[in-house]
Amino acid sequence: MTDQNHKKAKTININLTEDEYEKVKQLAEIRNLNPTAYTRLTALGNRIKPTVVYPADERIDALEKKNEDLKMKLMAGYGQYEVSKEDFENLEEQYYRYAGYVNTFKDFLQYVQNDAEYINLNGYKNDEKLKEEIRYAIKEFNS
Repeated sequence: MTDQNHKKAKTININLTEDEYEKVKQLAEIRNLNPTAYTRLTALGNRIKPTVVYPADERIDALEKKNEDLKMKLMAGYGQYEVSKEDFENLEEQYYRYAGYVNTFKDFLQYVQNDAEYINLNGYKNDEKLKEEIRYAIKEFNS
């Protein structure tokens, strides 16, 4: 009888704030786990590939700010100064590069539910073209 009692599952309850729970939920979903399984595996010391979750708003805000800065630089001399062809081409190149990032993000959004609570990672995992574009964007942002 004693051996059977030791084999029964035990329960540990933890309390999390709403923000903490959302973070655990996001980290679990990225790994195709539910929050309970993710917490159990992490608590037991299993190495789960770390993933940094960046809020999309931060990336969008940064791109929009860069776009506004470029527009301000371009418009600063409008009507007063002549912009060299080289400067114009550089600004145009930057504009199209950032426009490409925006399009990549829009493509990614097709896998995000309207309420932004769920990301269909299985669909994303099968989209090789989008994954390559995101890898490229990450590499560019980090350099």
